[in-house]
Amino acid sequence: MTETREKSVAGTFASELRSFFALCLLSLVFGALALAFGLQFIVTAILGMATTGDFGILPFLQALIGWAGAVIGFRWILSSAGILKGVNRIQREYTALEKPVSGEAITGLIIRMMAHYRENWKTIWRMNLISTVGGAIFLALGLANLLQGITGLTGAANISALLPFLAAAINLTIGLVCLFLSSWFRRYARAWELRLIEASRWEENLKQSMEQG
Repeated sequence: MTETREKSVAGTFASELRSFFALCLLSLVFGALALAFGLQFIVTAILGMATTGDFGILPFLQALIGWAGAVIGFRWILSSAGILKGVNRIQREYTALEKPVSGEAITGLIIRMMAHYRENWKTIWRMNLISTVGGAIFLALGLANLLQGITGLTGAANISALLPFLAAAINLTIGLVCLFLSSWFRRYARAWELRLIEASRWEENLKQSMEQG
């Protein structure tokens, strides 16, 4: 009975690690996209000013927005990479454990994961929010591509007419994956928060017992 329970706990912990790892990868992707779009805005604004000789307020604002996006994307990549490094370290230690994994070993890794989550929970929930919003944006883009493809259909099908449908398939797939992974992560995040609450209660009870002693 104990061995079965330990296997169940080990399986749940492995799923939690995978959800956390996937969320970190998604966050890195969105950070890279923000950095790329920011740099694109900057380059477009500079080239536009160099070509037309117009150094007005609009190109300046475009470059400023691009700079802000690039900075945010770069900082987000650094934050996500730091959290991913901690998760990856715990994941490697779990993979290296001798199977079947003992309850003591799993307990130690769960405590490590709780500490990592508690230390970075604000950034982690921002990552989850960005993944959810990004998924919704990709779904909207996919639906727009699909509508564009349907309205652009003519009697004779050609490659250019199929491009919106290809873009729709890519965007819809990315959007659904993002929303699925965000939902998957939130399910395990609730479990981590409950563990943190129980751990805080235990620490408080221990503190009171020591003060009384």
